[in-house]
Amino acid sequence: MVHPHGGRRRVHVGDLRPGDHACLLFDSDEERALLLGGFLLGGLDAKDKILYLAGEGPAGHDALLDRCRFPAGPPDLSGQLEIVGPAEISSGRGEFEPAALLDRLRAAADRGRREGYRALRVAADLGALLRDGRDVHRLLRYEALLAAEFIDDEALAVCQYDLRRCDPAALDTLAAAHPRSVELDPLVRTADLVVVRTFRPPGLRIEGAVDAGSHGHLREALQSVAAVRGDVRLEMSRVEFLDLGGLRLLMTFARARAARHYAVELTGLLPHLLRVITLIGWDRTPGLRLGAAHAY
Repeated sequence: MVHPHGGRRRVHVGDLRPGDHACLLFDSDEERALLLGGFLLGGLDAKDKILYLAGEGPAGHDALLDRCRFPAGPPDLSGQLEIVGPAEISSGRGEFEPAALLDRLRAAADRGRREGYRALRVAADLGALLRDGRDVHRLLRYEALLAAEFIDDEALAVCQYDLRRCDPAALDTLAAAHPRSVELDPLVRTADLVVVRTFRPPGLRIEGAVDAGSHGHLREALQSVAAVRGDVRLEMSRVEFLDLGGLRLLMTFARARAARHYAVELTGLLPHLLRVITLIGWDRTPGLRLGAAHAY
């Protein structure tokens, strides 16, 4: 079974640091675009040299930036971003050569140091090599070499694999080769509340406490998934406190979704919150579905 984050310790894309080797397993083009955009902006802020290994899809500088759909327009990464296209990833015989690719990374790291960059950050989209299963072992070799011989205080890497197009068993093995998984930066990150966009299924993961001081944050986070076509899941197993005002926001959101014939599922609620919802009668709110309760 492929776990959403590879079963690894999660890190937000904006918190990546030199020495990190993280995996993104995705099945949503939106998730990949948003995460890749955060990865590029992080490199811009940290003054890192950026190397994108394009196993397929747009290999051009402008095409890659267009894919990320930056709300404020594409950043200026001239000279900072290098792209290695599909033809350059394989050898002249058309085979994927892990050691040759690692040499290429080392050369890029040396070039980046000479140009004054802090570190080399590598975004790798090599999932196409798994399509027919022929390069699984070579890809595992590449990941092992990357972790053992390259990732250090002067380099970091995010490896992307598409859940829709790769063999689940191979993905499980590849995910296990990464100490960390990566996810989007939180929509809300305060001392008491963290809200993260999730994609499998689409929704939000809410952590911490919801009180009068955070209602505005929660309302904005819910609005961010209001346009999702289909049901939305709110994962709440790490919610320690939720006041009646916060519950009302969730019920209002569910009613709005019901008007579009979609449901909102609340999962991981603490038992006492489930009792409150049932006691008030909000469990009969149109569009609301109560999923599995918090598991101790």
